[in-house]
Amino acid sequence: MIRSYLIRSVDNSGVQARSTMRILHVAKKYPKAIGGDAHVVHSLASCQRDVGHDVWVLTTNCREIVEDKYVIKCGISDRAQNYDRITLKRIVSLVILFFSAFRVFSGIKPDIIHSHSPDMGFFVSIPARLFHIPIIQTCHGVSFNDPGFPLLKRHMELFFLKYGGFACITTVDKLSLPDFVAQGIGNAVYIPNGVDQTFFSLAKESGITAVSKFLFVGRLEHQKGLDVLVDAVIQLVKMKSGFSVAIIGEGSLKEEISRLISIHSLEHVVHLAGTVGHDELIRQYASADAFLLPSRWEGLPLTLLEAWAAELAVVVSRVGGIPALCEDMVNAVVIEPEDSHSLCRAMRFLMDNPAVAEKMGHEGHRVATSYSWDSVSRKYEDIYRKIGRG
Repeated sequence: MIRSYLIRSVDNSGVQARSTMRILHVAKKYPKAIGGDAHVVHSLASCQRDVGHDVWVLTTNCREIVEDKYVIKCGISDRAQNYDRITLKRIVSLVILFFSAFRVFSGIKPDIIHSHSPDMGFFVSIPARLFHIPIIQTCHGVSFNDPGFPLLKRHMELFFLKYGGFACITTVDKLSLPDFVAQGIGNAVYIPNGVDQTFFSLAKESGITAVSKFLFVGRLEHQKGLDVLVDAVIQLVKMKSGFSVAIIGEGSLKEEISRLISIHSLEHVVHLAGTVGHDELIRQYASADAFLLPSRWEGLPLTLLEAWAAELAVVVSRVGGIPALCEDMVNAVVIEPEDSHSLCRAMRFLMDNPAVAEKMGHEGHRVATSYSWDSVSRKYEDIYRKIGRG
């Protein structure tokens, strides 16, 4: 049963009665596993709990995910980076998820299921239908419309999206909406990611300062283009000195990136910082001058919004939902993916034009202020109530 609770209206109009919901998120990753989807689910769950909803997370048996009474792990134990690949462990874990869902749904009795992975959403869809629980599926990036992905991956994703029985599909990539329609998926809507509002309170130095400290934050995986970044630095050190690049994150390519740095004697320029705590991450954003994200594919990267919130000039690839937000030479320098020469030129441009970099940071910050997790959470709640069974 949906219960009621009282909340005080922020416009002083009195006390309103609202119904609570029992929400179950289904996701591949959750903190402290590294990944944008983990951060999204955690941020949404936190906002939803703050307004009184009961929220659980059904996730993988990822070793990095912390134990919590509201977190239900199932499947074969594995490392975080392996959940983005098609492996035997992953397939077996999906089968385990299917059978585990019956027990979880029976115990929790959720009003809504919010899936953040098409394959996981598909495998819980059959038990969800038997329990008459509607499912919303969020795509944190799509591959079915991108010929750069393997054909099998694209067809599997499209199959899951078409036949998962999702009452609504949301995408963080606004530009992908016509591709959903072209595939006969008519219930897709755009809801962007949000950004942690604490980043807005960062104290930046006043006035124009030299651009010398570049920052990358993300998983050290092929998707993020770290090899492209290192190649750009190799070119830039031949033209410029007095700059540095901090790389924050972990992933399967850490040793490879470290080897490249060593081979080209870049230890004095490129620093692998690994995973850092929240306070240190804020400090890194505050002390940086520009942000680099040479990704091969993206949905709507959270780190882009964080960098803008920190008023940083950004260099980003023209992929996924990025072109819908980034206007070249206005709030970002937009380059083509896989192009280390363009990345090198963009970094040099920012170093040579600090006033332009500062203006880009201000423009990006203006965009980021409209992307709060509270507003994103309210948009999802509107969908929940529209399709919910309450």
